Amino acid sequence: MLATKSNSYTFQKDGIWYFSRRVPADLRRHYRTGRIAYSLRTKSIRDAHVRAMNDAVKLDIKTAKKPLLLTLITTLTFLFMAIAAHANTDKYAEIQKYLNALGYNVGAVDGIIGKNSKRQLNQALADYGYLFDGNADETELTILRKIAQQNGVVVLNRMFGATRLNLEKIMDEQTANLFQASDVNTKRPDAFEIVEFKGRTAAKFSVSYEDEGHPNDWGRLGTVGHAQRFQVQEKERTHEMVDGKEYWYKFSLFIPEGAGSEHHTVSPFDFKDRRNGSQRDPALAFDIIQNQTTMVLKTHGEECRTVTNTQGEISEFCERPGLFANMIENKLRNRWLDFVFHIDLRKGQERTKFWINKKLTGVFNGDLSPYGKYLGFKFGLYRHHMTEAPGDETLYYSDIMRRHSCEELGIDSCNDFKEAQDQNGVFGAKEIVACFREPSQGKPCPTVCTGRECEQL
Repeated sequence: MLATKSNSYTFQKDGIWYFSRRVPADLRRHYRTGRIAYSLRTKSIRDAHVRAMNDAVKLDIKTAKKPLLLTLITTLTFLFMAIAAHANTDKYAEIQKYLNALGYNVGAVDGIIGKNSKRQLNQALADYGYLFDGNADETELTILRKIAQQNGVVVLNRMFGATRLNLEKIMDEQTANLFQASDVNTKRPDAFEIVEFKGRTAAKFSVSYEDEGHPNDWGRLGTVGHAQRFQVQEKERTHEMVDGKEYWYKFSLFIPEGAGSEHHTVSPFDFKDRRNGSQRDPALAFDIIQNQTTMVLKTHGEECRTVTNTQGEISEFCERPGLFANMIENKLRNRWLDFVFHIDLRKGQERTKFWINKKLTGVFNGDLSPYGKYLGFKFGLYRHHMTEAPGDETLYYSDIMRRHSCEELGIDSCNDFKEAQDQNGVFGAKEIVACFREPSQGKPCPTVCTGRECEQL
């Protein structure tokens, strides 16, 4: 069995990869120490290897007596190392898939053979009479394939789980670094899957009533069946939006016909602010409420109460009155919706604008995070206020990016976007109503505007 050697210029600490190399003799007079070491700012072994080799190449070039020749040699070395690192990641991911399929739980498939993956691999090989030498390589993969065949286990080449590796299929690397799976998601293995759908590489989110959910969703109000989700969110505080800055987002959403019902609400995405460290009722959300696609704006007038979930845990449940823009439906289902959001959190300039398929859809003036300095973006399949068991549902997402300017998103309509009106308004709404306690009291929600009246508020 061949040993798999790691990149000699990297080491890992607390999950983060670092570059480390002795300073070449010709350059030591320029450095205070004999070793260079710094963070590569990634948890991905593949990215770490590529970045480390790139940095090593730059260091070698500085010491070269024949720069042209050494540049060629080191560039080729870097290229081969990058290819090898990618191949190893794919191989490790396949080993993890086989282990999971055979009942040896390694968790999310991320292409990194860590302590748990090694422990499960060792156990699997021991259970079938094989000895593990500590190196996960092609030999182990061949053995796992043989074991799977003997047990009639078929491992499909499918990409499950909201891992960094899979997020990079629908986001650029910089954006993927901002996001992680919610810690209150359902445990369904295929709730997040990378697929080819309607001409795009997309993340397919799936939820079934049988999946149940986290106690703070499923049994939050003391009875089972209130809510369930599989969502991806910006990492709390560290990568959420903060007051004083400007942000631009683009992302695509596909809502199949049949999503939503008269008996529950589906929330494909929202922007949540924080108060005293905790996320609140969404400040801005895109919902399907009783089969009606609705943009919801809630920023002030919060009312909170304590609730006890089905496990006896007590938490705070807060709600706010809001404006509900009930949208015209004929262009929002069974097609890709390409959203662009401009969220300006700079003091005195607080304003949010968004477009769907390059058409201005909403303008909201004011601070989306009035109680704190953070605002976080979440997307995925979250359904709640379920009064009857809904059927299985899916949503699709693609092409997600966050930057600080429109031009960085790489879209061709930035000038048009920047010239859009600053006045409050919603385009494509049937009506806007102001709602809070009225539905629970059997009262109608007051109408704010109808049709084109809503374009100038």
